[in-house]
Amino acid sequence: MARAGRGLGVWGSLVLLILCSWTGSRAAAPNPVRNLTVGARTNSSITLHWEVPGGSDSQNLTYWVQCTGDGRNETRNTTDTSITVDGLNSASWYEFSVWVEKDGVSGFREVLNATTAPNPVRNLTVGARTNSSVTLHWEVPEGSDSQNLTYWVQCTGDGRNETRNTTDTSVTVDGLDPGFTYEFSMWVEKDGVNSPRVTLSTATAPNGVSNLRVGARTNSSITLRWEVPQGSVSQNLTYWVQCTGDGGRDETRNTTDTSVTVDGLESGSLYEFGVWVEKNGVNGSQETQNAATAPNPVQSLSLEGQTNDSIALSWEAPRGPDLQDYTYWVQYTGESDKNETRNTTSTSVRAEALEPGTLYQFSVWAEKHGVPSSRQNLGISTVPNAVASLRTQNQTNSSITLSWTAPMGPSHLLYTYHILWVEEGSSDIASNNTSEIKVTLTALEAGSLYSITVWAERNEVRGYARTLTEATAPNEVTHLQNASQTNHSVTLKWQAPADPHSQLYTYWVQWASEEPPQREQDPSRDWTKSMHRTNETWYEVEALESGTLYNFSVWAEREKVPSPTQSLRAPTAPAAVTIAPCISTSGGYGVILYWSCPSGGYEGFEWEVGGRRGSQSGSSCGEDVSVLGLRPAQSYSATVTTLSNGMRTPSLPVTCSTESAGVIAGAIVGVLLFLILVGLLMFFLKKRNKKRQEKAVPGDLVFRFPGDILAQDFAEHVRKNEKDSNCGFAEEYQQLTLEGHGQSQMVALAPENKAKNRYRNVLPYDWSRVPLQPLHEEPGSDYINASFMPGLWSPREFIAAQGPLPQTVGDFWRLVWEQQSQTLVMLTNCVESGRVKCEHYWPLDAHPCTHGDLQVTLVGEVVMDNWTVRDLHLLHMEERKTLSVRQFHYLAWPDHGVPHPDPLLAFWKVLRQWLDQTMEGGPPIVHCSAGVGRTGTLIALDVLLRQLECEGLVGPFNFVRKMRESRPLMVQTEAQYVFLHQCILRFLQQSALAPAQSEATYENVAELTYENAAAIRAHESGDK
Repeated sequence: MARAGRGLGVWGSLVLLILCSWTGSRAAAPNPVRNLTVGARTNSSITLHWEVPGGSDSQNLTYWVQCTGDGRNETRNTTDTSITVDGLNSASWYEFSVWVEKDGVSGFREVLNATTAPNPVRNLTVGARTNSSVTLHWEVPEGSDSQNLTYWVQCTGDGRNETRNTTDTSVTVDGLDPGFTYEFSMWVEKDGVNSPRVTLSTATAPNGVSNLRVGARTNSSITLRWEVPQGSVSQNLTYWVQCTGDGGRDETRNTTDTSVTVDGLESGSLYEFGVWVEKNGVNGSQETQNAATAPNPVQSLSLEGQTNDSIALSWEAPRGPDLQDYTYWVQYTGESDKNETRNTTSTSVRAEALEPGTLYQFSVWAEKHGVPSSRQNLGISTVPNAVASLRTQNQTNSSITLSWTAPMGPSHLLYTYHILWVEEGSSDIASNNTSEIKVTLTALEAGSLYSITVWAERNEVRGYARTLTEATAPNEVTHLQNASQTNHSVTLKWQAPADPHSQLYTYWVQWASEEPPQREQDPSRDWTKSMHRTNETWYEVEALESGTLYNFSVWAEREKVPSPTQSLRAPTAPAAVTIAPCISTSGGYGVILYWSCPSGGYEGFEWEVGGRRGSQSGSSCGEDVSVLGLRPAQSYSATVTTLSNGMRTPSLPVTCSTESAGVIAGAIVGVLLFLILVGLLMFFLKKRNKKRQEKAVPGDLVFRFPGDILAQDFAEHVRKNEKDSNCGFAEEYQQLTLEGHGQSQMVALAPENKAKNRYRNVLPYDWSRVPLQPLHEEPGSDYINASFMPGLWSPREFIAAQGPLPQTVGDFWRLVWEQQSQTLVMLTNCVESGRVKCEHYWPLDAHPCTHGDLQVTLVGEVVMDNWTVRDLHLLHMEERKTLSVRQFHYLAWPDHGVPHPDPLLAFWKVLRQWLDQTMEGGPPIVHCSAGVGRTGTLIALDVLLRQLECEGLVGPFNFVRKMRESRPLMVQTEAQYVFLHQCILRFLQQSALAPAQSEATYENVAELTYENAAAIRAHESGDK
């Protein structure tokens, strides 16, 4: 309670003192009120409460209340112990004085200060709302300024009761639960006095929908799905969906479900969807989803083309407002269920790397904005491959049997094979089909050509066709007969078959000898079958073995299809023997008759000397026959007739003379003649020495050739020997027959070496064979069928070798390496008349071949008309050393014959120039098939032509004999011996006619070869 007089000024106290003094004289003043307090307060009134003064009763008491402040000074009274002073200004400070009056006397005043309540806030509104907060806004109370105002906010609801204050005119109440309604009370406090409350209710925003996603899509609708907001129940929730997109569409719809289908959309179009929740009239946050409708399906899906490994499709773009930005997907599955998918922006596609003859299921769909259309499907098969290995299995004169294998690719069992065939010159096409891989076409014409086409079909798709042209077999020839025969030929005749196309036939004649008992004597001959073809209805089979029975077969052929054969047996006439000079015996009363065995077969011999006759069996051939009962000093005509297969061939008669008593005188005359010959020999030797000095011939010639012929006499020598069907050459060659016989051949006959010999009668002599360095623990590894041969300057100037066998190719290259031979001369083809003559021992191309430690590489090749020159490199892989080898391969030496002299002489000139430039290497290696016939001929030709150039002399007989001492059968046939002389004669003719031109030809040929060889070396160095 305030003390009396509180708040009075000095003057008031003085007045009060005077009054008290004045009243004290009248009546006693009442006591002041007790416990003066402020009761209720509003923004326009204040209620005061007090108690009656102490020691007084409440009767006849008047209470005075004075209110001052905020420009106000008002006094009022009451008899009650409380009063409400109204009409005040809000939030204003007032001073209240209360005193008691009784009997006109006023007691002391009690003074109290109090403030009215502020006005409530104005325009309380809800601002932003989230799922966890509410923001309130208001204005300052009316009639108040914003200073010294405190705003209080109380939030209740959802079990929450929270009060907070601020001096701002807005507040955000957070930490609320989403989707709940709250009540907010708002009042103002100033000077510790609160204004009336302003209340409003509002709700927080619900949570956004959960897991908004696109469900089903069509080309005109999209289904959206979601889940109720987190922390919410599904009751009283309204979902709003807004769709905006292509075509200016903007549509909003609502639902109480958690899914909605928006239809009426454009195909292949992109839309944006917004989805939010509404609860208590408050919208939650919006969830958005972009989605596109499916495009329309592609149109007009069709096949454009197909092969055995690809299928091409095309289509048209889907119907729709926008044809841009489509991606097309193609998926295809074969019969193995393996599928492949690819895409393209084009309206066509080619599926490749497919399996042939296979059915594929294709699906094509469009995609736009990542959304696929419905699929369009099409089943298509690839083209089957062509049948494989189409060939004829059998051909008769009225049918052709074909076979093939299924097309390459998957193993399909459901192929149907179609066959078409048409005869030459006809337009009638025949056809057939089968599920087998073999068919026989029947009722065909003999010897006729047919065009046959075969293809496979599967899934109604025709495969690639294969066509071949084949002929039926001709009918067999008729009336085959032996028209005539000689000792080397048989002439056959026949009639053509009565076929429509027999004028187009080729006829084959095949012959094979029935092995004669004398084969062991001449194993160099090939006794296998030979054949020849002709367009005539006769053929003379030549180069047959004398006295031999042959089986002949003749058949017609059209397009390599033979008719059945017709056969007959016919012998050749036996060969005539050559009778050696007779030897008188028995004191002149007999002679010793000797003849060499004839070539070919024979059964026996009949001889006649001066009317005396006798016979010998074939097994006694080569034995002496003593004919007795003759007279001395007489001359007798002697003949020997060869017998074989009922045929007889007499020899040329010879004169046999018996001895006389004048033998001693004859001997003296012979001595005198010998002395004369010695004198002549000395004369010619002096003359030859003079020529030798002129030609600067080396003085260390190893061999002398007795009986050598002067160059100017050689033509006459050849002419004389050619008389009577080469009778002179036959006599010379007959004397060479036994040359060299009886020498040891033990190494060649060893069991481990027999398989290394091509022919069993062509074996090197032990003394002259070329030994190889033996390999460790390999018996026979030092053996090769090769011999050192004499030349003009050295007894080992050449090596003659047989053509390598498959098992001796490595040995052959060892021979080259060990002898360091830089020159190979090959005089045969690898195959002649269908028979293998020599193994192909050099590489076919630039890829090297390896034989043991040796590697052979072909580095260059020059091909001429009649020969080929090859450059080879031989590398010893262990020693890492190389050897350059040049091979001269003569290609034009016919089988069972001799070539023309001119090309062989040109070949020799090229070879000889090379040999003269490579003197430092080992001996050149010369080979044909056996290494004796052609090989001996070329070696003899080289030596004799050089002898001719150096000495003006030539001795073919003596040099051939010398060669046969080193290797058997050198210059194997009489024809080769004659040919050797013809080559020498041709050489002399060329030299005599145009020596300058001949020399130029020699140089040009050599230059061509070496220019090309230089190109080879340049190429080789460029490759390194």
